[in-house]
Amino acid sequence: MATKKTENHQITAHSPSTLEKIKKVPIGSKLSEIEKTFGSAYRRLDPNKPSPTVTRSGYRDFIHPYEDRMLTVRELACIQTFPIEWKFKGVRLDSYSSKRDTTMTQFGQVGNAVPPKMAEAIATAILNQWFSQKEEV
Repeated sequence: MATKKTENHQITAHSPSTLEKIKKVPIGSKLSEIEKTFGSAYRRLDPNKPSPTVTRSGYRDFIHPYEDRMLTVRELACIQTFPIEWKFKGVRLDSYSSKRDTTMTQFGQVGNAVPPKMAEAIATAILNQWFSQKEEV
């Protein structure tokens, strides 16, 4: 039986020091509540609460609620309401190398995007407003 591969669902191979940090964080908490760290990195999602805002640095921001790993591009895209068949192209993760030739990573594409469901709601509201005003004239 052939199974279809889910695009953009590659799990990051974390370093031992990153795994150590991840394992410290309980559901619904962030590492900065446990030890001094940069900003809001290393937040373990609570499956019973809305997600915080997805940003272009999502690969280091969101810990899976139950597994000791960061979320994949696909998981972040699902939070952002992208359809499952949407494919993100280019380099998955930023290497921070001074020689890199990447303008936007897959994580950056997801984090910088307007969530599709939000864009649809805004467009619908604008169209409804536009057409209701035309009828009044």
